[in-house]
Amino acid sequence: MALLLVLLEVSLVVTRLNAQDAAVANPGMVKVEFENDEVRVLRVSTGPHQKGAMHSHPSRFSVTITANNVRAYLPNRTTTTSTRGAHEYFWSEPVTHQIENLSDDAMQNIEIELKRANRPGVTVKSVSVEPKAPGTAADPVVVEEEPHHHVVFENQYVRVLEVLVKPGEMTLFHRHSLDNIAVQLSDGTIKRQAAGEDWITAPAKEGSVGFTGGTRTPYVHRIANVGTSEFHVFDVEILP
Repeated sequence: MALLLVLLEVSLVVTRLNAQDAAVANPGMVKVEFENDEVRVLRVSTGPHQKGAMHSHPSRFSVTITANNVRAYLPNRTTTTSTRGAHEYFWSEPVTHQIENLSDDAMQNIEIELKRANRPGVTVKSVSVEPKAPGTAADPVVVEEEPHHHVVFENQYVRVLEVLVKPGEMTLFHRHSLDNIAVQLSDGTIKRQAAGEDWITAPAKEGSVGFTGGTRTPYVHRIANVGTSEFHVFDVEILP
């Protein structure tokens, strides 16, 4: 029995050592969309009933593009299952696991790994705030005060704003002062106008993701929905 326990512990240690970076271990499933010294953004695409290889993640914030129905295999040989709908979000602490898609449908998530997270995330309760400025190009509101932007999650590493703009609506001019990763949750057509500049038409595609730097160079803009469907996006701000 003692020998069996020793062999099992050795096996678990080897498994942990062999667990690789998610993109390296699963090159057909995981694509690096963006990376800098703060974050790495992954697009994880899993086919029906596909099972990936064992891999590790640091702390991360994830957004489901499609519904999720997964089984996770852990190094200690236990398993967990979870289901989530499309367009949900969740925070995860560092983990080593192997993921299996239990569904007959393909699955896709956007995962934002936080390279500087060195402690467990502590959720901060969000509080609704009223605009403290008129929201003009000359006097914009801060983004969390803009009425179409709603803080839905925050800890010491990220602040997440859900943005909802109905057809025909327009936001106030608002200021972004943090690096921002936008995860699009709808198709549509919008116009963006930076302060002092002309309108620019931009298509929105569900599942697309983009990074905009705002920490070094804050920017002011507004958005108008000129399409026929609601514009929906999660703006994930990276806190300093």
